[in-house]
Amino acid sequence: MRNKFLELKAEDIAKMCFNKFKTLPKTGKPKNDEWTVLAGVVLHNDLSATSEVVSLGCGTKCIGKSKLCSKGLILNDSHAEVLARRGLLRYFYIHIQKALENDSSSIFTWVFESKKCKLRDGISFHFLSTQTPCGDACIIDNKKDAIDGEPLIKRKKLEDDSSKSLSYVETSGDVVYTGAKLLGTQHTDLIEQITGAVRTKPGRGERTLSMSCSDKLAKWQVIGVQGALLDMLLETPIYFETLNFCQNDHGALERAIWKRFENHDYTNTKYALHKPLIRICSLGEFAHAQDEKKQPTPNGLVWCSIPEYLKPYEVSVNGKRQGVTSKKLNTAQAALAISKFHLFKKFVEIVKLKPQSFNICCDDLENKSYLELKSMSNDYQNAWSEMKCKYFKQWSAKPENLIKFQLKDVDVEENKGIAK
Repeated sequence: MRNKFLELKAEDIAKMCFNKFKTLPKTGKPKNDEWTVLAGVVLHNDLSATSEVVSLGCGTKCIGKSKLCSKGLILNDSHAEVLARRGLLRYFYIHIQKALENDSSSIFTWVFESKKCKLRDGISFHFLSTQTPCGDACIIDNKKDAIDGEPLIKRKKLEDDSSKSLSYVETSGDVVYTGAKLLGTQHTDLIEQITGAVRTKPGRGERTLSMSCSDKLAKWQVIGVQGALLDMLLETPIYFETLNFCQNDHGALERAIWKRFENHDYTNTKYALHKPLIRICSLGEFAHAQDEKKQPTPNGLVWCSIPEYLKPYEVSVNGKRQGVTSKKLNTAQAALAISKFHLFKKFVEIVKLKPQSFNICCDDLENKSYLELKSMSNDYQNAWSEMKCKYFKQWSAKPENLIKFQLKDVDVEENKGIAK
């Protein structure tokens, strides 16, 4: 598998993403005194030997826990990697709908026996980020290959068991730091450089509940990028076959994304630790890469390869769609199409489009909460529970009141103009 994608070079993927970014509208892009991170997903069709960008995301912001929305209208995490992945989910929903309509342009086919969709043969997905994912991948030991006898600094790391005790591991003194915040420790230094530990996003303001991009990428390499809802519509999980970065240390990336888990037993047969090919791109810097003389752009942007009438390009500010009037600021119209609410709504629409096509009870879907529907994804939830038990004991759980919303609640409140 690792040799299969060598012809699709990291530089090719980066060039495609950079070129697609240039074609996007100017609205929302960084100004001259701003920088951002770009992430993208490229689809490769091995049978036709073609590749195309299917999702892009730009952003560096997260919202604090006090601003989280109990109706799924506000995007909690607007880091580029997360935006690109959520854009990919929107792309998947459109192509599942095409498969149900027997549209041959869909990347999926519907399978009668399983009553689920599967990817067409030869299709794979490849991820790009112009910057090191925040969290564990940022911790780079620059002297790990130094000569024998060099003094080492003892640094702490979380033990594998669920206790909060810490053990020591030796790392050399020259370390590149992450600003992401440690979880599962009472240690006062929340940004101590502990390799392999789970973290929430970095930031100077109110602490967020969103996990670091290193941890999210690692999660996707075990249970797939599709999430709980889409998993009920797909035969198998979908993984990134290659992860491509425009900077960083190859060893740190491998450790953060899959090597920190490889010695753990994982019994689930449908989901397994996926070991993507990790590559460093030598194409050159993204035009809007981080610059100490500039400020991070306050905007996020997301694009996915869907028809124009569906508005594939969106700009976000503080987790909501840019440009909405103050009167509609707390309604579903202000929510991005990649928000929990709208992806939840799209899932329900597709299942009700052809109820007989899936092994899902379609009765009263509008009266089920987002949490209830996600809980119906038994295979995915069992795999995620095992992963948290063995890999991510300290993963930050969202309060249930933030994910118990129903579609009908938002619709009713929107008519009153008070959706919050």
